[in-house]
Amino acid sequence: MEHFTSRLKAFIIDAFIVTLFTALINNILYILLVNVNNPLLLSWYPSIVLIMVTLLYFTILEAKTNKTIGKKMAGLFVSDPEGYMTYPKALIRNLTKIYWVPLLFDVILGKLFGYPSRLFDQIAGTDVYTDEELEQV
Repeated sequence: MEHFTSRLKAFIIDAFIVTLFTALINNILYILLVNVNNPLLLSWYPSIVLIMVTLLYFTILEAKTNKTIGKKMAGLFVSDPEGYMTYPKALIRNLTKIYWVPLLFDVILGKLFGYPSRLFDQIAGTDVYTDEELEQV
């Protein structure tokens, strides 16, 4: 795994940001839904919000700017080998970030299969590079 420490730093920053957004939205929704007499809705909406915020945050930022806030702070960017990033590629590579267990398996499987990065990076045809690598091209 190239850039493992930088990627971990970026992920921790991004996870913190996603957690803040998720908590804010969940608290607002709780205030709106507290009087709704639907236990199923009240028990599932936090998970649905987490999934939506996570996928939207990573997919939109990576597809539009090739960087999340964490990657920008860590000096990293994500792209395919030609330097392009699309919404489908960003979505595919971030599917395992919804919860930490699939992400852990993604990293382990990437290592077991001998890929230089995560398995879902390989499936999406993307990789993470340093800003210095971009300047060399």
